[in-house]
Amino acid sequence: MIGEEEIRRIIESLSPREIIEPALDNWTPYESTGITIINLNTGKISGISSNPNEMMETFNNAYKENHIEIYKIESNEIIYEEDLLSEEELELYEEFKEKENCLIEYTPDLFTEFCKIENINEKERKIKYLKENYEEYIYSNYQDFEHSIILNYYDEDDYTY
Repeated sequence: MIGEEEIRRIIESLSPREIIEPALDNWTPYESTGITIINLNTGKISGISSNPNEMMETFNNAYKENHIEIYKIESNEIIYEEDLLSEEELELYEEFKEKENCLIEYTPDLFTEFCKIENINEKERKIKYLKENYEEYIYSNYQDFEHSIILNYYDEDDYTY
């Protein structure tokens, strides 16, 4: 099992994209939480998905023994089209929704279709958006971020500050 210093080294060596992408790949709005983890046996970074209908305590206990969660996108988190599109693209999207007779405010499937038609890389836009929010938080709170991760897995009395 890797130790605290190795965990710190891994976290510090990761780019925001390497932290965000595994969670994003496992996130489905309103269906599953996407989580980026470090395997405590190998140091490998990966993503997992957690369905809100699963028994969260069982899920958490099974993973907490061998994994550290370093990033999470909650199932109820929404990334709105306005966050991903320019003003011009947003106007085109609204026109597209009207043509499709869509009156619903949040329509991820329709948005994905629009992105394909307009050659917009939806995943890259989401990563860019999440990365901006992540970097803003990390740069202003890095020690809190690192401490909150490590303190979840070590006894506070044993933790090296």
